[in-house]
Order: sequence, then C-alpha cells, then structure tokens
Amino acid sequence: MITYSKFHRLLVIALSLFYLAFLLKQFFWPDAPMLAVPVHVFLALALTILVTAVNWSGRVKLPGRALEIAMVAVCLLIAVHFVLDLNRLETRLPYIDEVFGVDKLVFVVGVLILFEAVRRTVGWSLLAMIAVFLAYAAFGYLVPGPLGFSGFNLSELTDIMTMNTDGLFGVTSSTAINFVFYFIMFGAIFAATGGGQLFIDIAMMAAGRLTGGAAKAALIGSALFGTISGSAVSNVAAVGVLTIPLMRRAGYTGEEAAATEAIGSTGGQLMPPVMGIAAFVMADLMGIPYTRIALAGIIPALAFYGALFLIVDLRARKTGAGSVSIDTRKLIAPIMPRIHLLIGPVLLLVMLFAGYSAPFAAFYASVAALLAPLLRAATRYSFSSLFEIAVDVPRQMALLSVPLCAIGIIMASATQSNLALKFVSGLAVLGGGNLYLSLILIVIGCLIMGMGLPTVAAYIIGSVMFVPALVNMGIDRLAANFFVMFFCVLSMVTPPVALASFAAAGVAQANTMKTAMLATGMGAVSFLIPFGFVQDPVILWNGPIVNILLAFFGTMCATAAWAAAIQGFMHQNLSLIERLVFLGLCIGIVLYKSLSPIWWVLLAAFWVMMIWCFIARQKIFGDNSMAKRRAATAHMDVDELMAQRQTLALHAE
Repeated sequence: MITYSKFHRLLVIALSLFYLAFLLKQFFWPDAPMLAVPVHVFLALALTILVTAVNWSGRVKLPGRALEIAMVAVCLLIAVHFVLDLNRLETRLPYIDEVFGVDKLVFVVGVLILFEAVRRTVGWSLLAMIAVFLAYAAFGYLVPGPLGFSGFNLSELTDIMTMNTDGLFGVTSSTAINFVFYFIMFGAIFAATGGGQLFIDIAMMAAGRLTGGAAKAALIGSALFGTISGSAVSNVAAVGVLTIPLMRRAGYTGEEAAATEAIGSTGGQLMPPVMGIAAFVMADLMGIPYTRIALAGIIPALAFYGALFLIVDLRARKTGAGSVSIDTRKLIAPIMPRIHLLIGPVLLLVMLFAGYSAPFAAFYASVAALLAPLLRAATRYSFSSLFEIAVDVPRQMALLSVPLCAIGIIMASATQSNLALKFVSGLAVLGGGNLYLSLILIVIGCLIMGMGLPTVAAYIIGSVMFVPALVNMGIDRLAANFFVMFFCVLSMVTPPVALASFAAAGVAQANTMKTAMLATGMGAVSFLIPFGFVQDPVILWNGPIVNILLAFFGTMCATAAWAAAIQGFMHQNLSLIERLVFLGLCIGIVLYKSLSPIWWVLLAAFWVMMIWCFIARQKIFGDNSMAKRRAATAHMDVDELMAQRQTLALHAE
C-alpha cells in the first residue's frame, strides 16, 4: 500500500481542481481545438502520473518520487507550450510547413510519458499494441510484402501525431473532452449522492420476490448502474460487492454468482438510453445524433438481458436456488423517500430525446443530480462529500483519457500508412468472399483486441480496422459499428483475459477461469445477435414500426429458445433432442431475415415447441413430478430449503 506525503496529496488535489475547472470552462467558453485538446491530454497525463504513483522503496524511493514529479512538471510545461504557440500551430500548413526542434522534443518526451501512463492505467497489452503501430509507422520500410511502406521520419511523425487534430489530439481525445467528461461527471455525482444505491434497491424491490430473485436483482441493478458507469469493471466493483454475497446466500456457488454479475455488468454498456461511453464515441465517429445510436441499441440490449433473465429464471425453477429470503428483503430501505434522486437521470433522458446535444443534456443532468438530494434532509450530503466528488471526477476523467489519447497513435498510424485499407483488402481475400467467414474473422479480431483494454479503446481500434471492411462487404454502416462494439463489449467476459469476470471472481473469491467460462456461456446468445442485425438492419430500429415490432418479437422468441437449450428446462426437464431443437430454432430465427417465409416457419416451430413443453408432453408422458417439485421449491425461502435438506440428510443416515 502506497503512503502519500502531505505534499503529494495537496498536489493531487490542486491539479485535480485545476483540471476540473479547465474542463468545465470548455462548456461555457470553449477554446480552439489545438489548445483545448493538447492541454486536456497533458493535464490528464500529469494527473494520472500523480494518482498512480509507484510504491518506491529503499534507495530508489527519493529518485523515484523525483522522477514522477519531473514527469508531472514536463507535462505541465508541454501544456503551456501549446498555449503560447497556439497561433503558429493554428496557421501552419500540416505536412508542409517546417517542424521545429521543440516540436520534435515535445513529441518524443510526450510519447514516452504517455507510454508510462498507459502502462500504469491499462497495462502492457495496450502499451505493446501502441509500440508496434508506432514502430510500423517509423520502420514500415523494413516490413516485407504488401504490408510494407516507405515509413515516416521523425519530422513526419511529429507532424502527424502532435501538430494537428490527428494522432494524440485526434477524434478520440476530442471526444473525451467534448462528450465523455460530461457523462463521467454525471455518473460520479449520481453515484456519490445515493443514486447508485437507489438503483440497487429498486432492483431488489422489483425482483426480490421473484423466482431466482437474487440473480434477477443483480441483472437489473447492473443494467441500471451500467447505463451511467460506462465500464464493466467499475460496474462489478460498485454493484457486485452487494449482489454477489446476496446470490451466494441464495444458494449459488461463488463461480455462478460471479459469472452472473460479470455478464450483467458487461451488458450495461449496451443498455440504452445512456449505454456506455463507446456509444458516444460511435455517434461522434459516424457524425449522427446520439439518440439514433440509443434507438438502435434497444432491441439488441433487451434481447441480451431477456436471455439472461430467462436463463436465471429457468435455472432457479430447475434447481430451487436463487430466491431471496424475506429477512433480506426487509432490510431494503424505503424507495419513495429517495425517489427524488431520479430527477437527474429522468432529466437526462428527456433532454436527449428532446433533441438537445449529449454534452448539454449530461451537464444539466449533473446539476440536477447535485441539487436533487438537497430536497430532503435524509438525502442531503455534506460539503466534504461535494469536495470528494470534485476531486474524483477529474481523476476518473484522467484515467480514462490516457488510453483514449493513446489510441490516437494507432488510428493515425493505421490510416496514414494505408494499413487499414490493406487490412480491408486482405480480409476480403482471406474470407474468400464468404460473408460469415469474414464476420467470424472479425469477431476473433475484436475479442483479441478487447483483451485487457477498456471497451471504448477496443471499439475505437475496431472501428478503424474492421468497420471499413464490413462496409466494403455491403453491410450497413450503423450495423457494422454495432457489430464491432458488441464483440468489444463481450471481450470483458471472454477468456483468457476477461477483466469483468476476473473482477467479479475476486469479489466472490471464486475461480477466475471457471467464472469467465460460465459468464461466456450465459452471454453466448449475444454472439448471435450481431449476426442477426448485420443480416437484418430492422433490428437496429431501421424500418416501418410494424416490421420493427415483429423483429423484436422474433428476437425475444429466439432468446427464449436459447435459454431453454442452455438450461435444458422449459416447464419440465428437456431431453437432448429437445434442447438441440431449441438451439437450432434460436440460430435460425436470428440469422434469417425477419418476415421472410423461412423466418415465419421457424417462429411457428418455436411456438409448437412451447405448446409441446407446457401442454402436449405432459398429456402424453404424464406429469414430471421432479420438475414440479423443483419449481415449487424455487418459491420457498432459502433458509427453509436448507432446513429441509438437512432433515432429509438425517433421515437418509
């Protein structure tokens, strides 16, 4: 554990407050892009170095601390350089005008500090990727074959990366300051003033009495909190500490509880209306309103959580585990005395769908979230809480901005060297013109890139490398972006590096790899959903409302079929053949275009199977007493169930 000196803490507080003031200033009096974005980047780097200070010891303690202070000072000097040299940077002609020695020094030193900040915040995975792309940009002439190119010298690299609105100061960094900051601020304020706990309590009230209520409450709470957190790992940390012990007490194993929380928290990034930060980046990259992104995400997100709800419901009915005890439900604080805390989220939704810009809506929703707790004495916060929020918001912003601005190096290297175009043509050759083979190759690429990276970072890289390839295949541009984002989100739970699964396993003290495998199995239907909207864009709310509603109905039927196949239960235990039939129906309904003749046949076959499970099979083969007993057991209090099991064990002895 690192022990910070008083000077270090004061430095963190001072820089945090200055950084926050600078970010807020951009809302009222925005600076020119070549001033606002570079200053934001280097203030974020300086604050990141401070808040992720290394635990130096022994003889290197004093030199180590001096090195960190020196890096912070250099970052601040570079920020001042962009302020003083703004006129030249704005009026020069990129790639034509001379690059000075000070520009090269800023590039080299700035990138080295960036590398260290990336290592501290994300780890070696992103650092290695950035280093490879930067090396390719510099030494592309050494690469044999069609991937080789002439390479860039130091002056050209400096011009590309740090002297225009590209590279470090490109779309990823500008999106952070123009969009991401406001939603980080809103999420931090809402969570710190009691909104996060309110979401969890609402989930408990809504699902606590239901069959499998513990897991369902975890899913609802994760979906609600995930819409404002934008991070699967932080979602697990905030919600999982409460829901995972609850599921353990309800009869789940540590791995089952951790897997349920991990996949539920991951899906929060897909859940409109706020979704994750990647959705705002997508809107900025595509140049379309965020409300269009949120509208497109409704059916896929409901299908995702619909499948999870059915899986935990069928598991509870089959095994009897998952119910919340009456005593636990009594501990939930009353909701109505705190309902005014929802003013902020409600205002955010209203303003977004009324056509206001996302930053504008998030800013005033933050103000509302800050003022709403003051309406009642029971929810009022102290000045110290307000001070903690003011320090925490820039810290969160800095830690997220580091990988975002670092990805600018990858984007600039891939586009300026034509590597992205070469990848598109190479994928077409490798896929052999087969759409599904090409899609599978892109899925593998997204999952690999997502290992150890924040979702937004993985999505941005995927949008550069994979989206053009998908569009080149004739896929709708919005569907292509959603396809990439879905699999970058799912990389949070897929082995071997599954950050959300590992975080949840740590809370549950469970086996990490088993947790990741269980979470992947629960969310596996999400691997099919993107293939569905690639073939049928109507799922992304693109078409007549009747067609959209029918596609939604079919998608939910497909997720029900998936849940039955995974759990082997639908009113009664299913045979292997019945499970395979449900699996085939799920795949067919998702992959065939909605309203096509085959789609209607598959949908009818699904309902024939449902009638078979609930009515016909029982009349032909008789009542499944084991399933009936388990279904009844699922509604019993967990403590009562355990007592009955102990009694049965004593009689058996």
